[in-house]
Amino acid sequence: MQKIEHNENHHVQVDAAGYRSKKYDTLERFISYYHQIDEARKMPIDSVMEIGIGGEVVANYLKNIGKKVITCDFDEKTGADIVSDVRDIKAEDNFVDLVIACQILEQIPFEDFTQALSEIKRVSKKYVIISLPYRVSYFEMIIKFPFIRTLFKKNFFDWSIKVPVKFSGFEKSGQHYWEIDRRKYKLKKIRQQINKEFKILNEFSPILNKYHYFFILEIE
Repeated sequence: MQKIEHNENHHVQVDAAGYRSKKYDTLERFISYYHQIDEARKMPIDSVMEIGIGGEVVANYLKNIGKKVITCDFDEKTGADIVSDVRDIKAEDNFVDLVIACQILEQIPFEDFTQALSEIKRVSKKYVIISLPYRVSYFEMIIKFPFIRTLFKKNFFDWSIKVPVKFSGFEKSGQHYWEIDRRKYKLKKIRQQINKEFKILNEFSPILNKYHYFFILEIE
């Protein structure tokens, strides 16, 4: 595929080499990768666009199971197929069956969130997977014992108690302009914005990584 470039200047928040570091690829991040892959595998799709490709863990897995994967990132050093901003994706309408955009939308100002959602909707034929940072403190308990799958059709039981983290002066901090449940960016508000563009099929935060909050979306 010929690389498509978008030449506007952008602030690169994580150097491309950092996406392949041990510090970046933690257990929690691989849990997020798993859920991105697992949700994609459940869908009747042939083609995928991953926006914000990181170390290409998800893209490479989906390629290996036979999906056509197009990568998109505004940092040309990542080697993405399309060098473009999520607010102005250089791709045709209905370009792929599924768009994955995980842990990237908080890297643009919240006032551009709706514009980015509209662009994602434009290039996807049917499905979208989004995850966003969810700033909470939580206590989590996981129970696993012999025969649990036979008895309950589950691999484990998971309980968690979440408490929003509140700070008086949170604005733009480092890599993120905003996060769910930081001051005015309440989960209910984020959900309402997403509902304007998509049907929400499911939403959840995974075990051992409550910081990543997933929305599984469909275009009606």
